[in-house]
Amino acid sequence: MPATTFPLPLTQQISLACAGHTRPVVQLSFSNTVANNHYYLISACKDGKPILRDGSTGDWLGTFLGHKGAVWSAMLSANTLRAVTASADYTVVVWNAISGQELVSFLHNNIVKCADFAGSDELVITGGQDKAVRIFDVNRPDVSTTVVTHAASVRSVKWSSHRNVAISADTGRQINIIDVRAPSVVKTLEAPENIASISLTSDGRMLSCAAGRRILAWNIDSFDLVKDFAVDYDVSVAAINPARTRIVVGGRSDLLIRSCDFESEKQIATHKGHHGPVHDACFSPDGHVYATGSEDGTVRLWQANPGSEYGLWKTRKI
Repeated sequence: MPATTFPLPLTQQISLACAGHTRPVVQLSFSNTVANNHYYLISACKDGKPILRDGSTGDWLGTFLGHKGAVWSAMLSANTLRAVTASADYTVVVWNAISGQELVSFLHNNIVKCADFAGSDELVITGGQDKAVRIFDVNRPDVSTTVVTHAASVRSVKWSSHRNVAISADTGRQINIIDVRAPSVVKTLEAPENIASISLTSDGRMLSCAAGRRILAWNIDSFDLVKDFAVDYDVSVAAINPARTRIVVGGRSDLLIRSCDFESEKQIATHKGHHGPVHDACFSPDGHVYATGSEDGTVRLWQANPGSEYGLWKTRKI
């Protein structure tokens, strides 16, 4: 049976709204932790201008200018020195994340929906409307290797640093685990309904999936399904915190952000803030913050544990 909706909690959180985009924000990603426990947040938007922010405050640091179409994906390299973006202009671009300079562009023959660094900032894995998952080397941008062709458009590609594998998901029900060294598919997973999004924990050890009205999670070590439960709303994203105690869930048809206990699967909090459906959510590497991106063109930052002192956040008791 689908889980029922709990009433709003007694502690109301005030989120930080991060302006700067002019169209729907479709994908978000936090960086790894760098010096002084610092981290960054990068956002992809249909306005074609990915933005880099301070991860704990949301302060604007820079905008990557150059794409001529909507940007569907934006990721930072493990060392945070490079960024990679995928666009409707048929290109994937690797950028210098410090200066914002374009370093190399990979041309595709259709809209590109996703890209990520594959182990190092020299290799990039991409996917898009033509259903193919490709690997590019920044030193040979005109040459690519097609690893697998999905039956449907590729929605997302992610890199698991824990297992050194890439993960691709399409708009149907298929998820492929890819060894980029071979390169070949080593495991195929199937969702029970069409996939809205996939997410990885910051350590790359757990994969979550939003599919229809189902939330699923797999252990990346064994590829065992460790979580599969139904809710009474259409899910757009399900992100798991680094401690694996919380799941933040966005809805496809409402404006709510729900927080569920990982073990019991019960909804423990509901937050309002966006004025459009939530497209993506992700946790900071320390788990204290999570970010949401919406159709309303904003990024919002939330405290994972309202009531604690962290960054710019204050909480208000009702």
